[in-house]
Formats: sequence, C-alpha cells, structure tokens
Amino acid sequence: MRRPIIHVKYQNDYGSYRLEIKSRRWMQSSKQLPPKLKQLIEAWVEAHEEALLEQWQRARQNETVEIVG
Repeated sequence: MRRPIIHVKYQNDYGSYRLEIKSRRWMQSSKQLPPKLKQLIEAWVEAHEEALLEQWQRARQNETVEIVG
C-alpha cells in the first residue's frame, strides 16, 4: 500500500520534494529545501493532517479532491 504523501512545489520544481503525511519524513531527493521552509511545511502538514489524509483517501478512490489549507 502506498503511504500518503504531499508534493511540494518550490522554484518551479514539483517532483523533487515529497513529505510523508503521518511520519513527517521527507522522501529522498537530490535537492534540499531551506531548513526554515521545511519547518514551515511540516507545521502546515501537522495542522492540516486530518484534511490531507481525507483527500488522500478520496484520490485513492478516484473521487474529486479539494485543495487543503
């Protein structure tokens, strides 16, 4: 089973930055985000975890998803 993740767009790069929602672990990438930006994203994910996980489930069921936050 796939783990719920979010993709972060930074400087027009969408695919390089991915964060696992539940564990807050960053998936391996050849690029790094600035530390303060990573902290901000992690805090945002924590604040919106329930809604993000709900949208993940909707996407897995091929239902319409909404932007969170």
